Amino acid sequence: MKKSIKLFSSLIVLVMLFGTLAGCSMTKDAKPQAIADGKQISTNDLKSNINKPDWIVVDTRINDAFNGWKLDGVKRGGHIKGATDFAANWLNVEAEDKDKKLAEILKVKGITPEKKIVLYDANGKDAKEVVTYLTKNGFANLYTYDVKQWADNSSLAMESYPNYQMLVPASWVADLIAGKKPETYSGNSFKLFEVSWGEEKNSYVKGHLPGAVHIDTDEEESPPLWSLNSDEELIKFAENNGITLDTTVVLEGEDPMAAYRVAAILKYLGVKDVRILNGGFNSWIREGYTVETTSNAKVAVADFGTKVPLNKGYIIGIDQAKEILADKSNSILVDTRSRDEYIGKITGYKDLKFKGRPAGSVWGHAGSDPNHLEDYRNIDNTMRNGSEILAMWKEQGITPDKRLSFMCGSGWRAAEVMLYADTMGVKSISMYANGWYEWSANPNNPVEIGEPKN
Repeated sequence: MKKSIKLFSSLIVLVMLFGTLAGCSMTKDAKPQAIADGKQISTNDLKSNINKPDWIVVDTRINDAFNGWKLDGVKRGGHIKGATDFAANWLNVEAEDKDKKLAEILKVKGITPEKKIVLYDANGKDAKEVVTYLTKNGFANLYTYDVKQWADNSSLAMESYPNYQMLVPASWVADLIAGKKPETYSGNSFKLFEVSWGEEKNSYVKGHLPGAVHIDTDEEESPPLWSLNSDEELIKFAENNGITLDTTVVLEGEDPMAAYRVAAILKYLGVKDVRILNGGFNSWIREGYTVETTSNAKVAVADFGTKVPLNKGYIIGIDQAKEILADKSNSILVDTRSRDEYIGKITGYKDLKFKGRPAGSVWGHAGSDPNHLEDYRNIDNTMRNGSEILAMWKEQGITPDKRLSFMCGSGWRAAEVMLYADTMGVKSISMYANGWYEWSANPNNPVEIGEPKN
């Protein structure tokens, strides 16, 4: 009887001990056990593992939050230092060969099945969506985290682009239209514009921001070389659209490239507050905001506020481009055309017969053709991760410590790339606006064709 009691008592002790161990919190050296649907990880465990090579931290929020905006109630904007990005909304983008493209994105970012992957958000939804997607594709070591906890602790490092405010989220524009005072907005008068080539019927009347006015890119450039108009004409262009130096200007378009072109011009003229809807008009549609299809008339102003551009070095001419090419140790003319255009395999344009590149220019990546810029954009057309842009440049010998001037065919792609560089805080930048159209028009300008020799 005593043996039975003793054995029973021992079993009770073992059960109690097992229960105590099972309920214990994770010790300092213990590793969290991931489960298929993503186990929550604590801030302390994230801190202790964030710099390990077999761990990777991923921001699953929309691109704007990664860039620097305080969205979904976070105390500090931007991303956890060292994190990469894979936004949940990318999973819902309509794109050709989307599964293949998403797989390539994961590979480029180093998000691979053998790693332990921490997926964070601020709304309790984005990380779960990405967990579901990754689980279906064979990933198992998945953890989730609420970035608000990290942002609440000022001792924990976060990163934002120095000029993140230039690229605005759809929610920021919605607040502006509603009469609110969104983050970084000073409260002065504002104007909204849809920017595209041609008449309103081409894209504007199909849908635009409520209250937006159409800008036809022909208003600021002229054939046959599609060169920028004179400084006097560009100032008149601003006045015709009701823009002054103190106007907050918000630009959007179905393809954001045209909006970046106008943004570069307005910054060159000296407009103090120029914003671009990050990802273009599709970002507005994605968030489910009201779309307007009626036409809004331009309301001109009599005085822009200056007779000469105030940011003269932002856009340069051919003589300055030649100076940059001559200053090989300190400056680079960055060609943001497709590789086939750069090596002279194609001209890229139906109305342009000359192939090649300015001798001495360096290829800075771009896209598949003159109408695309995949190397600089995410799958939803938002700005690509700045660290990846810098790494892409570094492969070509392009470093942000040098004076960088961006060119393309006539300045559309170059403008977008320059604005991204500006957003990232790259200091010495400019755009050679008239690009290959102007350079190739004069047979005396030195040209190279083929792969670079060094």
